[in-house]
Amino acid sequence: MSATRRRTSFPLAGALSLILLAPWGAAAETLTIPGAKGAKIEISLHLPPNFDSSEAYSVLLSPGDYYWQDRPSQPGWIVVVTGALYDQGRIANSKYVLDWIREHYEVRNGGFHLVGWSANSAGVFEIAMAHPEEFLSVTGIAGMPGRGAEGDIGRLNGIHVQFVVGETDRYWRQGSERWFERMQSAGITSTLEIIPNGQHVMPEIANEPMFERMNRLVDRIERE
Repeated sequence: MSATRRRTSFPLAGALSLILLAPWGAAAETLTIPGAKGAKIEISLHLPPNFDSSEAYSVLLSPGDYYWQDRPSQPGWIVVVTGALYDQGRIANSKYVLDWIREHYEVRNGGFHLVGWSANSAGVFEIAMAHPEEFLSVTGIAGMPGRGAEGDIGRLNGIHVQFVVGETDRYWRQGSERWFERMQSAGITSTLEIIPNGQHVMPEIANEPMFERMNRLVDRIERE
């Protein structure tokens, strides 16, 4: 599957420049790959520091980059950000993205890690339920499956589900608690972390703290 590549450039006055990104890994690369029904999918690709094409890496996919925008390149991780995971047509187009990644990179442990938050989280869970064979984990940060997804919850068997939500974020905390209980009742491996005094948007868990959580998740998966 071919792709059109271009190096992402940032204004020198911007918060993220190639110079600032360089110490943390390869600069972001924006690619356009083919999608379903002739669609063109734009992805932002972040490779880890000292990337080695012969090595297998954990792969994180998300519709956005808020929780790692300052440190998108992390040891051991390939990060792929694309609006195709949120847009209409996400079920079909997400498979094109996954297939493209497998074609070009070695995926650690054979599966992907999905992360969504707030409004985009329902679509992320929908993708995981549509393609459960592709994923090792799905994380909802102040996020949860959408209404009507209860009947598909069994499709998450074999996937680690992680809920992270702020203590003061009442609507999303209560929803995450309900969904966590449903996951537990269905025998789905799941965790719920409530951030003390956390609000809906939680900058305190962005960047390194986010990847610390993801690394612990990978460690749990590999111990099983």
